[in-house]
Amino acid sequence: MRESGNNLGEKPKRNGNGATAATITRAIATTGEVFADGSTIELIGGAHDGNPVLMVWDGSKETVGARVEHHGQLYEPAPINSSILQELILPTRCCPHGNTRELLAEICKLVANLVGLDEKPASLVGRIVLCSALVDAVPVAPMLTIVGPDTARGNRLMALLRCLCRHSLLLTGVTPAGFCSLSSGARFTYLISQSTVSGKLQKLLDDTSRRDQKIPYRGGLLDLFGAQVIHAESIPFSEPLSLRSMQIPMIPGGAQLPTFDLDVQHRVTGDFQAKLLSFRRVNLSAACKLQFDSSKFTFPMRELAHCIAAATPDDAELQAEVFDLFRDRDEEIHAGTWIELSAVAVESILMACRESPGGVIYVGGLAEIAQEILSRRGGDSSIDPGAFGRRLNILGFRTEPRDAKGMKIRLTEDVCRRARQLACDLGVHQVGDPAPPAPAATGPE
Repeated sequence: MRESGNNLGEKPKRNGNGATAATITRAIATTGEVFADGSTIELIGGAHDGNPVLMVWDGSKETVGARVEHHGQLYEPAPINSSILQELILPTRCCPHGNTRELLAEICKLVANLVGLDEKPASLVGRIVLCSALVDAVPVAPMLTIVGPDTARGNRLMALLRCLCRHSLLLTGVTPAGFCSLSSGARFTYLISQSTVSGKLQKLLDDTSRRDQKIPYRGGLLDLFGAQVIHAESIPFSEPLSLRSMQIPMIPGGAQLPTFDLDVQHRVTGDFQAKLLSFRRVNLSAACKLQFDSSKFTFPMRELAHCIAAATPDDAELQAEVFDLFRDRDEEIHAGTWIELSAVAVESILMACRESPGGVIYVGGLAEIAQEILSRRGGDSSIDPGAFGRRLNILGFRTEPRDAKGMKIRLTEDVCRRARQLACDLGVHQVGDPAPPAPAATGPE
């Protein structure tokens, strides 16, 4: 969030109410602002000349114009390429949305009816829509992936998301260079529909998924943060993207779907964009302050779980549903970490702490313990002591200087405490077990 202030060193003038205000010499170009007091500036479509205007909301009233003043500062719409403006979906007004539960139910019903999705995937889609309106409040942008042989339904879902999501922009043939040519700071919802997604583009999408990270480009810094939706024939994603993505499978079905022509799309866009703007106004501050206990999830799932919970910041029951929505995914990740090197390394430390508290153990000895744990679980890879030692260092376990037997670790209480904390983060509950423990994400206490 950025708090704007008055320009300094300028003579005051009187505004229409007789109050003193700063003389404005230059307007700030913006695609939207969120202020510390909860007021906002939004980009609004529907102007007669085709160019967007700005809407100021101070908590009680709206002010719309090609230039608007707020807190003594003048703002104007940032320049956006005309071809992008033609495709960019913007609200033209704001109207009451009811409450969060009602709006989410409306969206889910629309998705189920027009796309034929079952309750769980429709619920995930609905939460992505809400999250696109509150994306400023989350540190990591979520990703929705649409895969499967039914490309017609996949295309229909993309068209529907274009109508529903905030600042949605439907793209294809996206390359890293093309992605970096888009407007900075617009908080687009990127709807990318293409047959494949290159490894370089995946890396860029992951880099831009963190709110406070900027991409250096042509002597400047780009802010391309925003929710991401990808529709592709197949997506062999790298691990960082797969961990923050939610997959919607498109399996062919026999049901006849209702008409979803341009007239229907325009009606849906006009109705839901206005409601989504109201939802954003009411809930953005609460989403920024949300306290959600994601510790019941495996460590890699926690950011995504918090992000989706933040989409319904005023409804604790809807937040609790996140545990059920991600239960299968969490179990899958948990099973995968059961033979992952970091988890096995932490378990070897825990076993050593249990058997020789306060003692000393060499890295080679820990590697042998880890190899035994891995073998009992069906792992067929061998553990290299050198690589194992480097992994221990990455995990924060510092080795003492090498002697004739190699590097060693002193099993102090601090070392054992860190191992227990890492075990909790990685979902390691019982030392040396041959099979994974029960799933961790069972819902709130």
